[in-house]
Amino acid sequence: MRKVGDEQMKEIQLNILSEIDKICAENHFRYSLAFGTLLGAVRHKGFIPWDDDIDIAMPRTDYDKFIEYCKAHETSFRLVANETDKRYIYLFAKACARNTVVEENVGNRYGCELGVYVDIFPIDGLGDTEKGAQKAFEKQRFNRELLVAANWKRFSRSKSRSWVYEPIRFAFYLFSRFINPVKRMKKIEKYYRDIPFDGVKYAGIMCGAYRAKEIMGQDIFTETVALPFENRTFQAFKEYDRYLTHLYGDYMTPPPKEKQVTHHDFTAYYKDEE
Repeated sequence: MRKVGDEQMKEIQLNILSEIDKICAENHFRYSLAFGTLLGAVRHKGFIPWDDDIDIAMPRTDYDKFIEYCKAHETSFRLVANETDKRYIYLFAKACARNTVVEENVGNRYGCELGVYVDIFPIDGLGDTEKGAQKAFEKQRFNRELLVAANWKRFSRSKSRSWVYEPIRFAFYLFSRFINPVKRMKKIEKYYRDIPFDGVKYAGIMCGAYRAKEIMGQDIFTETVALPFENRTFQAFKEYDRYLTHLYGDYMTPPPKEKQVTHHDFTAYYKDEE
């Protein structure tokens, strides 16, 4: 199979995002660029130069509606979520290019077919007090960490976390070999679906990589504005400065050269032509 180059991958992802944007606009689904993608939009007006992915986020109600829409309608991408493929044991969805295949080096233990993708994260309500939001985060923290480890094909050193966490990560890896990941996943999702998003004071992406930092004021996620990204325009949280400062601090200052690395660990190929 022919390998997908870095620039080709970005173009594929942009095309997927453009279709998601169109679907959301036509159906009044709320979404925003998120994480490093939103940071890239604000600081670089496109991809962070050393990054190669696109992340978006949707309030849980819109996330669920978007999944149902994709199950009922033809789209150029293939939506992969635990609602569409039982081998996919993640708490967020992926919109995958149909003409590509991705080989994960560490993740995707259960062999779900993936392609070059855009990650789609649900934003969950967490309650009306900071203490209550923290409790909601902690309630499923152990299960979330265990589910992450359950998807590892093998144990691998973290690219982003300090070495002091490695013994803990290894313990989760060992324990994860003996659980039923589907039951854990459904337990986590039921807990957060029972907390409404609209009308509460705190919310967050509970399957995000920043753990407790994901807890923020719900009003950060409610309104969006159009921002340029790679000569196109997409939706972003109107309060993007609060969001990015909460996650990254001084986000307009790039990290040192040694930290300017991608966090993904996969290889993408075009599917063989029929």
